[in-house]
Amino acid sequence: MASRPSISLWFVMAADLATVVWMYTVGSWLDHTSKFTATSTLGGHHILVLVLAALAFATLAVLALITDGFTNTTPRLSLIKNLACILSVVALTGLVALILASLLSRIVFGRLRP
Repeated sequence: MASRPSISLWFVMAADLATVVWMYTVGSWLDHTSKFTATSTLGGHHILVLVLAALAFATLAVLALITDGFTNTTPRLSLIKNLACILSVVALTGLVALILASLLSRIVFGRLRP
């Protein structure tokens, strides 16, 4: 069964890889700096976020090879792809929440420095 290639899956893979690097580099700092920064690590669990993002990236990378860039798929491979996307969403939720909270605080409070 052939399906259209999805550019969004490539962006999800890139976001997963960036999350792995981000959590490996500054994850423990984000855990312990404040409750606000711990939002990006799902409440202080940067190792969990790192593992989830790494599993999602690895799964999608293998699927990209098997399915010729997500163009040729089967029902079983589609299920695996969907599960990898769910892992990605869970891993990226904290970072997206931190970014949205930062943007909202910027809108509500304006510039904090003169």
